[in-house]
Amino acid sequence: MPSTLGKNVGRFEDRADLDEPDVTVAATLGTVQEQQVEQFFPNAEHKIVEAPARDFQEVLAGRADAHITSNVEAATLVERYPEMMIVPVSAPRARTPIAMLLPQDDQIWIDYVNHWIRLKRARGFFDELAAKWHLRNE
Repeated sequence: MPSTLGKNVGRFEDRADLDEPDVTVAATLGTVQEQQVEQFFPNAEHKIVEAPARDFQEVLAGRADAHITSNVEAATLVERYPEMMIVPVSAPRARTPIAMLLPQDDQIWIDYVNHWIRLKRARGFFDELAAKWHLRNE
């Protein structure tokens, strides 16, 4: 999900508007978003930053026009930084699952988490989240 500063509301009306030579798209080094910036925006300038710096900070500082991140983080960022906005997208481009690491030697915790996931799925929790964040449920 790309986001940018709110002042770019007329400039970036779809993700395709970011793939221009005069646009700089930021990503954090070593992330899936770094790969996506190169894949989705081959004509744009790429600004790859090394953690602990973050790509959205480049947008806030005016050193990048946009960055890409997850739907959840993009929504959180625009809530935290009112000067930011999400660039509208006509359709999801790269659905990336989110994972949680669990200690392999704690079977009780693994069973608990698996049970929680099954229970939430049965009660429609994930479908509600997908609807909230405008995700297709495939």
